[in-house]
This record gives sequence, C-alpha cells and structure tokens, in this order.
Amino acid sequence: MIKIALVDDHPVTRRGIAMLIESTDEIQIVMEASNGAELLKKISGTCIPEIVLLDISMPVMNGQQTMEKLLLSYPDIKIIVFSFYGEEDMIINMIVNGACGYINKSSDPSVIQKAIVSVHKYGFYLGDLVKKEYFQFREHSNKKTGFYGKSILTKKEVEFIQLASTDLSYKEIAEKMGVSFKTVENYRDSLFQKLDLNSRPVLVLYGVLNGMIAFYH
Repeated sequence: MIKIALVDDHPVTRRGIAMLIESTDEIQIVMEASNGAELLKKISGTCIPEIVLLDISMPVMNGQQTMEKLLLSYPDIKIIVFSFYGEEDMIINMIVNGACGYINKSSDPSVIQKAIVSVHKYGFYLGDLVKKEYFQFREHSNKKTGFYGKSILTKKEVEFIQLASTDLSYKEIAEKMGVSFKTVENYRDSLFQKLDLNSRPVLVLYGVLNGMIAFYH
C-alpha cells in the first residue's frame, strides 16, 4: 500500500482526489493538509507518507517552500507537483531541486493514480510534459553507451539546456554564454525542432532525464 499525503488549499479539490485515490487498493491517504505548514505539523515519526501530492499556490507556505523544508527533514519522501499551467518556472525549479514528478490539475483523473504508482515504482513521473519514451531512460540507461538523445547535441546546445534550467531570462543566458540574444533564440528554436519539443519546461525536463541536469531522487 502506497502512503500518500494530499496538500492543497481547496477542500473540494482534495476531496475529489481523495475519492479517486481511495477507489484503488494500491494507495492509501494517510493525511491531508491545506498548506505546507499544516503538513509539516502533521507529519510524525509514526506516520510519514511515502509520496506527497503537493500544490504550488497555497497560503501560509507554498509548494516550493514546503518541498525545501520537507526534503531537509524527510529526504526519502517523494514529491509530485500538482498545479495548473502557467506556473512552468516554479515547476521546473521544483523538479530540478527535488520533486519527482508533475501532474496538471486539468489532467484526466486516471493520470493521478498512474503518476503515484510510477513515482513509487520508478522514482519519477513527468506526464504530458515529455514524450513517453523518456520515461524508459533510467530503466535502460545501463544498456546504452550514452545518454538518450545527447549525442545529437552540440556542446553549446547542452550548455544552453543547463542554463535554461535556472531562473535566468533568455537575455541573461545570452550574457552567460557570451553570445547575442538572437543566437540564444536560435539555439532554443533549433533544439525545439531537433528534439520535437515545444517549450522551455519540456526542454529542461529532457535535459534532466538525459543527465545534463542533476535530478534528485
């Protein structure tokens, strides 16, 4: 049985997720909280969830703050970010710094169960943000001579992906790389076309799964 904590400031959302999760024999909800501070108060040595489904935008203590404090005290807990589109920068930051996966709140309900099971079994779930074949990277990486897709990238493209994982703007990335803003735009557009991706979050997560960016857990 996978022990889950739900953290969301909307009671209706929590209740809906709880009803979905409780419909399976694989997952058990051991606690609910309306924000990070409440979660941290509830967690104890006798009741520690294996996975926390964590909203980003919450009062008192938001998702990013909660994750930072949670992983300091309970590094084995796996965190799934639960949010709407429009918070991509925060999602990237949380995944690069410790979250194991992401689910959009508008996703089909079955995705939540799938994500929880995947994070419990494989350690990550990135859902619709990346193509399905990326999920197989870790499982098969020891059979490969190199990282999936990395061999087709230039050193500058890899450097761009690494810088894209930070909170730098494209203009600041250009300054870091010592190139023009237009050149950085060309790197971005070229990578989107070469890798068949369509946004900065997807590009960063591609880098995470291909060993260009450190991925915790």
